[in-house]
Amino acid sequence: MTIHQLRPWSQVVRLDNDVESGNTAVATYAIDLGALVAGDPRIPAIYRRPRDFFAATYLTGGMRRLLGDVLDGLAGGTGDRVLQLRSPFGGGKSHTLAALFHAARDLSALDVAQVANLPHSDVTQFGKLRHDEVVRVAVFDGEKFDVLGREVDGQPVKTMWGALAAQLGCYDIVAYHDAARVAPGGDVIARMLGDAPTLILLDEVLKYLERVLGEPVGDSTLGRQTQDFIQSLSTEVARSARTALVYSLQASTREAYGNAALLGLLDHLTSRVDAKREPVVGDEVLPVLRRRLLSGPVPSEPSAAVAEEYATQITHMRRANASDEIALRAAEDDRLALRDRFAAAYPFHPALIDIMRERWASLPDFQRTRGALRFLAVCLHVLKRENRAGPLLGPGDIPIDDADVSQAFFTEVGQREAFKAVLQRDFYGPNARIARIDERLAREQPHLSGVQPARRLATAILAYSFGGLSRADDQGGDPIATGVAEQELLDAVVAPDLDGLTARAVLKELREQCLYLHFDGAHYVFKTTPNVTQILEDQFNGVHPTEVEQEILEELNRRLSGRPNAIVWPRVSLAIPDREPRFLLAYLPLDFAVQGDAAQQAHALDLLTRHGDLPRRFRNGLGLAVPDRTQVEPLRRAVRYLKAIKLVRDRRAQLNLTSAQLEQLRERERTEETARESSLRALYQSVWLPVMAGSEVGIEKVTVSGRPLQALTIHERLHELLTIVSPPRLFSSVTPDKIVQLMALGGSGGPTAGVDQVIATFYEVLGSPRLENEAVVRRAVARGVRERAFGFVGRIGMDEIRRTREQAGYLVEARLVRIGVDLPEDEIDPAAAFIVMPAAIASEAPAPPPTTGTGGGPQPPVVTPTPETRGIATGGTTPLGGGTGASRPTSVRLPLRMTRGQLYASFNAIGNLAQEAGSIRMTVEAEKADGFDPAWLQNAVVEPLEEADVVVGI
Repeated sequence: MTIHQLRPWSQVVRLDNDVESGNTAVATYAIDLGALVAGDPRIPAIYRRPRDFFAATYLTGGMRRLLGDVLDGLAGGTGDRVLQLRSPFGGGKSHTLAALFHAARDLSALDVAQVANLPHSDVTQFGKLRHDEVVRVAVFDGEKFDVLGREVDGQPVKTMWGALAAQLGCYDIVAYHDAARVAPGGDVIARMLGDAPTLILLDEVLKYLERVLGEPVGDSTLGRQTQDFIQSLSTEVARSARTALVYSLQASTREAYGNAALLGLLDHLTSRVDAKREPVVGDEVLPVLRRRLLSGPVPSEPSAAVAEEYATQITHMRRANASDEIALRAAEDDRLALRDRFAAAYPFHPALIDIMRERWASLPDFQRTRGALRFLAVCLHVLKRENRAGPLLGPGDIPIDDADVSQAFFTEVGQREAFKAVLQRDFYGPNARIARIDERLAREQPHLSGVQPARRLATAILAYSFGGLSRADDQGGDPIATGVAEQELLDAVVAPDLDGLTARAVLKELREQCLYLHFDGAHYVFKTTPNVTQILEDQFNGVHPTEVEQEILEELNRRLSGRPNAIVWPRVSLAIPDREPRFLLAYLPLDFAVQGDAAQQAHALDLLTRHGDLPRRFRNGLGLAVPDRTQVEPLRRAVRYLKAIKLVRDRRAQLNLTSAQLEQLRERERTEETARESSLRALYQSVWLPVMAGSEVGIEKVTVSGRPLQALTIHERLHELLTIVSPPRLFSSVTPDKIVQLMALGGSGGPTAGVDQVIATFYEVLGSPRLENEAVVRRAVARGVRERAFGFVGRIGMDEIRRTREQAGYLVEARLVRIGVDLPEDEIDPAAAFIVMPAAIASEAPAPPPTTGTGGGPQPPVVTPTPETRGIATGGTTPLGGGTGASRPTSVRLPLRMTRGQLYASFNAIGNLAQEAGSIRMTVEAEKADGFDPAWLQNAVVEPLEEADVVVGI
């Protein structure tokens, strides 16, 4: 069964009418004993009418025993007659006194309680007192009784003994003592008690004594006189035949307003340990709460299903965390007990009841039963009204964002105003940390949408932040709340829709991001003082963004050092070198990621195709590593926090940081270092490469896209992406045939080509293989020579080739060519080497024709045009390259026939001529057997020329 199959408690149980209607005022759940005895009509009918009272009351074991003892004493039994009712912070004391009052006044009303919630074996214990007997009842409410006295049953009285006697109908016996405010002696008290069944109930006695201790009565005080009366009263009641005295007492010195002596005096009125009664103990509070807050019994089947699921989930978590076989068995052994406890507490999570009973019960402002009832009633009402109920109401399900719930919560724990900043900054303010975590989780993990794990964990920690034991911090300062250990917290929050692994991960985020959540390495607690995170936030806000950018830049430079082909954060095209015979990868700055698509495209094309004001030559040797937009802000944030952490650590003495805070700072540093590392590794996920798109330069975007790359470092990952992932875009080798094909050797490209020209062509011509560096070409040349794909002419044969190749009809003498041999790569100097096709290699060189002059003597040799001057017509009288003093040509005409590759290769030479002349005129002639498509001609040729402001037709 999943959480979606578990019905919310609001669809399983019916709420009490008061809870359903929202009648959750304090008076609804707090019994005013004095007003009840006086018959005040403002007391809710459920408390005023005996049968209604017992119908809504769960008689705990302690209450059953107390009722039995009291009624037995009234019937003349031999048991204890003076009974102390003691329970921490309102744990059912007033309710129990009211039960005794109603039982004595109307014993038949107990029949309702017997039927409703007493086992059959307990029914007979109330039969010792006849239903028709009249019991005299006197109640003293010390919270109401003033030092000046009051009117009781029409009789003005001034003292406790006067008030009791007036209710018992024998005021005249103590009239003098009341008027003089002097305690009566034992004989007078015995006459006041008489022989009839008499029940005396004293509530809030210590409050009254504290109030009258300063009121003078002769040489004594009214307080001392009252103490004397109580002591004498208890003695006479113990001796009486049919009188019982029950008085309530606070459980600790703190409850007794620090008056330990007074508390001790009242405590010793009952000398026997078993004369002390606690009405609500242990898990008895669970049925008490269910009886008062729900209408009718809890259906067993849905509550059992919820109990099974929660117990299973918690057991699974405990098993996963078990450190040894013993812990593993203990987790499984506890499962059944855990399931039964969930079933008994339904619709409440047992942990929530434990918090109120064991922790909040130690708070001065919390009333264990009435406070729990009122707080839970508000929670139930709000959750059902807003349709926010889950399978259980647990510590993490408290709707603390609701104003009524928040007020009830902080009223009970005594912190109405102090925690406003905590709620605003961490829980539900405009930029609350907890809400922010849940929003992010819902985006990244859709199955957590609506689960709100951060809110549930934080709310549970808030509930655990009050009461319980205290401990001094490690600096000897003020005591701090115990808070909650991680395992106890997870037991309270883990549910069918929230597993322990997710809860732990979210808890770590809360620890790092909440401003008022304190963690000492063992316990979590919310405090009104900011934690180290707040201190860190102050420093974080002081770190300037330029410092962050510089830190990231320096980190990237460190990681990419030793990689000469990596260019870090070029902002203009001139920052990326041109004409370097190696593939360059430019890592673009972070702000590139936040540009719009159009701006990115334009900027990238400028970097890829321009080098300052000139066109980029080696366009095929450049790629752009583009930052991933989703990683930019996380990276900046992590680096900014790391700088802030360093600032906080440097000021640790000034900030008085505790060892726990320093440890929290170290943990936060580890977290931010992990975040920085993760963002850096994922920062560059794609490489943009220039490609020809028709007649224009476009961009190919190669992305990692979840490819299982093996490399871990930034540069190596992108290198792997380009070289190994199919199809590869960057090559570390090339075949000799590819060189022949690219240079059109043996065809329109001629029989020879300079090695430097080959290298340049690879890096200039888009669409040709991208090479890692020029060594790739040298290796291919060596292989081509070895495999006789072409020959090699080095520096030694260059000058002779220039002298003879024109006369030889482009044949190169075999003695100048190395072919079919092993050619060491280091002997290949690209600037002074040619490759030559086998067909252009002559077996022996032709002899030059003899030349004779008119004078019959030896003549200077005829100057053969060099490759650089062949076919060039120049204006003027002296050939191009004439000697000193010769006139310079004023015009140059170059009839050229070129392939596309040769056109790109010659671009620099033509550009030099245009720069020198200011402008040049070019006539382009092209022929195609099947004709040119007019539309293509217009789009691919004419319009690009017009966009470049090239004048056509002149």
